[in-house]
Amino acid sequence: MSRFRILALAAGLLLLAPAAFAQLRPGSYAIEGINPDGTTYEGSFELREGPNGAWIGRWLVGNAQILGLGLIQSGMLALGFSADGRPGVAIYGVEPDGSLRGSWTSGGGMGTEVLKPN
Repeated sequence: MSRFRILALAAGLLLLAPAAFAQLRPGSYAIEGINPDGTTYEGSFELREGPNGAWIGRWLVGNAQILGLGLIQSGMLALGFSADGRPGVAIYGVEPDGSLRGSWTSGGGMGTEVLKPN
């Protein structure tokens, strides 16, 4: 393998390194979200470890409190929840700065959220 190829490969791996070392952490997060209809919302989110490798999430948006249960698989956090009597699911990837960026649905379209650590 040429020296140039080795250097190019090493540079490419260094660019990927921040994402590889970003880890999900329990704690409090600020929510910036967009509903399926395009309206925005803010709130707070708490993430804690649950029993037997599970994770528990709690969203506080306006007057609503939503509880979720999920797991981490391949660096992604997936949480099932129920909102207004409808089941839903959210999935997040960990950003290099520790933020969680993802999408959610409860059957009425797809929303997006960024959860920023406090």
